[in-house]
Amino acid sequence: MTKKQRTLVQPLFAKAESIPSLKVRKVGIVTRDYRTKFSNGYRDFSHTLSQVLRLLDDDGCDTVLFSLFSIIPRKGYDPRSAFNHLKNIKAILLEEFQDGETREAGRYVIYYRTASDWKEYEFYQVFGTITGMPQVGMDNFVKHEVSKRIMGNCCVLLCGETNGVKYSKADKKIHDTFGLRKTIPRNVNVILNPIHDRMTRFEMKLKRGFLSENNRWVISIWNKGKQDKNGKVKDGPNPAWTVFFNGKEKKASSVQNNLGVEIGVLDIKGA
Repeated sequence: MTKKQRTLVQPLFAKAESIPSLKVRKVGIVTRDYRTKFSNGYRDFSHTLSQVLRLLDDDGCDTVLFSLFSIIPRKGYDPRSAFNHLKNIKAILLEEFQDGETREAGRYVIYYRTASDWKEYEFYQVFGTITGMPQVGMDNFVKHEVSKRIMGNCCVLLCGETNGVKYSKADKKIHDTFGLRKTIPRNVNVILNPIHDRMTRFEMKLKRGFLSENNRWVISIWNKGKQDKNGKVKDGPNPAWTVFFNGKEKKASSVQNNLGVEIGVLDIKGA
């Protein structure tokens, strides 16, 4: 998260009565170097959205998860124009943002297909770290917000919201101190965790593994291109995602393309 993004609990924006019921079985995951300005003049996924969706639709994906800072909302552009003629994709998950010297995250949108048309379901990231967060803030997130993130067999945790499970220096293990993992029903076998930037602290992988225990998938994906205070980029050699299942790290299949983005596919039903 950027310094200007949320660090404490915000009002709960998701409308419970409109929660979609998704069936996530085959997921396409899409990321890029967010410093790249594409030929349309924007540093977002808008230039390649149609081609990416078509490629993943042809591959039989039902769900497409983009790294955060996904789309810059603007007059005259509607992402839904890229949804025409999709046959297999039922849900597309992305975040709106404002670009500039710093990026400002906006609403998180799940576009989901119904029998008649595409609908939207939205919410906002509530926190990125529990440092400085009052106990009541975490309690409110677990009791009131998590239920609005559960959509069929999947749950969405945005960026650092996975910090809702806590690392203990005493025993070097992750604990469900606030009841976040316990709150997610057992029939939810997928946690989608889109992220803004690569998280390099070692405990983040431990937390994803912990959340994936009891036969659950945790899919995390982030953008490349984050610079440290010295201007150095530390993307690492691996794809900009991790996948965990039942406490073990797994691999997603990389999809070769010439679109200027990085694409992976994870077939949950066939795994």
